[in-house]
Amino acid sequence: MIDRPTPPASPAPDWEAFLRKHVAEALPEIQLSTLQPGDRLVVLTDHTAYTLVMRGNYEADLTTNRPDRPSGRVLIHGCTFGASSSIKPDHVFCGGNLEFAHGENNSKVTTTTTIRALQLSQAKPG
Repeated sequence: MIDRPTPPASPAPDWEAFLRKHVAEALPEIQLSTLQPGDRLVVLTDHTAYTLVMRGNYEADLTTNRPDRPSGRVLIHGCTFGASSSIKPDHVFCGGNLEFAHGENNSKVTTTTTIRALQLSQAKPG
């Protein structure tokens, strides 16, 4: 009898399991279309604090606590499920990865490391 080596585990994440876990744990989630101009969303990831001041229509002014990260006007796409390319548009949630476009004509896309916390400060009306 010949022993066959066990094939290595697939490097691709199981996004379905991630989604089931996300729903079961009721992790914090923000629907971007509910944000108003002037609202401030802080997204804390493994390595960076991203501060997004909403402009409207998924656009925001981005600043971070690190000089090696993008800044300026961005277009928020939503949140990816783990390291997969599957995205939940119009939502940002803990456990996922923020994805946004920036640069000239929003030609560069950045996906962050895992979101650990979200903080929302809504602009005061008027």
